[in-house]
Amino acid sequence: MFTKHLKLTAAISIIIIVAGIIAGAMGGLNPGIDFTGGSLTVVDMKQDFDADYVHSVLEDMGQADAPVVKSGEDMQEAQIRMQDVEDGEMQAEVTEILLTGLQSEYPEAEIVSVDRVGGVTSAEMVQGAIWAVIIACALMLVYIWIRFELFSGIAAVIALAQDVLVMIAFVCIFRLQINSGFIAGCLTIIGYSINNTIVIFDRIRDNQRIYGRKKTRDEIANLSVRETLGRTINTSVTTLIMIVSLYIFGVTSIREFALPIIVGLLAGTYSSIFLSAPIWAAMADYFERRKKSQAPAGSKKKKPAKA
Repeated sequence: MFTKHLKLTAAISIIIIVAGIIAGAMGGLNPGIDFTGGSLTVVDMKQDFDADYVHSVLEDMGQADAPVVKSGEDMQEAQIRMQDVEDGEMQAEVTEILLTGLQSEYPEAEIVSVDRVGGVTSAEMVQGAIWAVIIACALMLVYIWIRFELFSGIAAVIALAQDVLVMIAFVCIFRLQINSGFIAGCLTIIGYSINNTIVIFDRIRDNQRIYGRKKTRDEIANLSVRETLGRTINTSVTTLIMIVSLYIFGVTSIREFALPIIVGLLAGTYSSIFLSAPIWAAMADYFERRKKSQAPAGSKKKKPAKA
């Protein structure tokens, strides 16, 4: 069932990833302040305030992606991170426009501070995150190779790569802002998604011991996925409920972290069910057939002639 449609399920992932690459090449990447730098403006509203109204003022200023965080002892201060402007004079003008817009609803609002900030997530941090992903995948490959077999490790790493690439494609296609929360989301999904895959490969190993050569690898893969399907869906759904709740009720910074996690959870569940085990079966069968085809023609020993 699952192995039979490997070409289709793999094609779906490839199409999404290619669409993301095309969107990124056409300007789909939308780096946030964590990458580009900007200004951190703290406004004391002097009373409880509606963050959505602050967002509406920022939208009118062309700063729709600027995150707003409530802070202060009474949560009456708004921390606003806006994209960088060309010079100090323009920064003062932007601050004045912001304050005027806020004072139309909150007359007592006043600027507490305006600080210029560089890219928090610098090029070094991005490179560090990339190396973290590479090293994590390499160590997972070695671990799964030792515990199960090499083909299981390769299939697991391919599934993990699919999860991360689908997340990146999603933010490129929909031009979502990429901040440090997105990097944290990618690393979180890598650690979470591998769990479902490990459970499936553990079941594959047990079924191989039980059935041996009585069942083909495709049959063992399908059986193992079916036996773990309920567990995979239940764990993914319960986690998804929590993350969706964070996205609905959380502040902007939490939403920037939660949305990639939601996409990654769906991609991880998809890869665990439809990609990891079928890829393992396909690779194992392919190399076994290749090994047999490369065997010497006269490899079988001839029986000794009778006297």
